[in-house]
Amino acid sequence: MSACRLFLLGLLLPVLSSCTGLEIKPLLGQTLQLPASDFGPESLSAPLLGANAGQKTVVVYLGLSEKQIEARHPSSQFCHVPVVKGIQHLNRNVAGLPRDPAHAELRSRLITTRSRLMDYYDTRRIAFNSVPPFTGRGFMSRRAMMPPLGTTR
Repeated sequence: MSACRLFLLGLLLPVLSSCTGLEIKPLLGQTLQLPASDFGPESLSAPLLGANAGQKTVVVYLGLSEKQIEARHPSSQFCHVPVVKGIQHLNRNVAGLPRDPAHAELRSRLITTRSRLMDYYDTRRIAFNSVPPFTGRGFMSRRAMMPPLGTTR
């Protein structure tokens, strides 16, 4: 009997020791930091980031208050942008750009930035809405809680 217990313990120890490195990171506390140049030239990004934001880093956030963002990233060094406003701003700018070779590089950069923001938004949206059907949120319309954002591709 004791040999069987030792054998089972020998099997369980590697499994249990492999679980010690698990670190759970909260989704809503994370931010995305991008250079201001990813939002286009100052003439396009000024309505979202403000004037003279070219040297600042843009902090994109979701699920945090402005006070929490200000405590982590002071306004003197960072521009704070909610992810939904950032995506909507980029959608308008991409749709408004002419489709000619002169604007191809700028269009590509704005679309890449929008894709990064969409991935950031969708990661949090999917994690928030992925619940078993037997919990309280599971029976609600998931689209009504955090609707997906359209793109202009």
